[in-house]
Amino acid sequence: MSEPASFEHFSPQLSLAAFPGVSYAKASALMQEPVAEPWLGRIGTREVQIVPQLCREQLTDEIVGELASTFPESQFRLHANVRVGERHLLRADISAARCHNDYFRELARVSKLLQAPAYTAHAGRREFSTFDEMIANALKLSDLFGCAVGVEGHYPTPHEPNAYHVDSWETYRALLESGVPYALDLSHLNIVAHYERKFEANLVGDMLACERCLEVHLSDNNGRADQHAVLETEPTWWSLLRHVHRGAVVFSEGNQLKQLRNTSA
Repeated sequence: MSEPASFEHFSPQLSLAAFPGVSYAKASALMQEPVAEPWLGRIGTREVQIVPQLCREQLTDEIVGELASTFPESQFRLHANVRVGERHLLRADISAARCHNDYFRELARVSKLLQAPAYTAHAGRREFSTFDEMIANALKLSDLFGCAVGVEGHYPTPHEPNAYHVDSWETYRALLESGVPYALDLSHLNIVAHYERKFEANLVGDMLACERCLEVHLSDNNGRADQHAVLETEPTWWSLLRHVHRGAVVFSEGNQLKQLRNTSA
């Protein structure tokens, strides 16, 4: 195995996507142990991304308080359709924001309680909005949250073609040119490259360097599905991380639970 590379201007931070299916209490316990990936090395907790994969458990004010008191040196932020109400809304994304006004108001309240510097969510499905309407929704959400709101792109889904906004190199370029902040998931781009049979390195470099890139998400996959695997060897896009601007937060989304199971097997 090759040795992990390092870049002085960033260190990978923890996304709770690393602990899918567990409770907030369990995730909190796991965060207090060293977290690392074979290729990335030690994962920091200076910035922590809260995600909906946490057992679909409701994020209450009490849990927010417990996280803040347990990890006073960590800055938490929300990502995507975190459950903050009685029901978990599967399609509460940016394209459908106008269909879920009450949900996003509550999510914004919790985000402010966390004093989060940013919020990111998936672009969402084409059936709920045009591309321009989706972009307008992101700008309105920024006003609601009182912080930058970033659009995260998708990838091709052969079983459901053209279902999602931002699922091709063409639409990622449109996102860059839209003027809104965004999150760039490099594992998603690995899937785009697989199905389009090309990797647009110049575009990816430009998107990483742009000051509107709020977050960079890292994990591995086979190019066909979003597997959230840990990085064990150098991925295709690794050298492009030199373009990441200093204001972006780089999050590791590799599944630590699967890695632990494989290690103990």
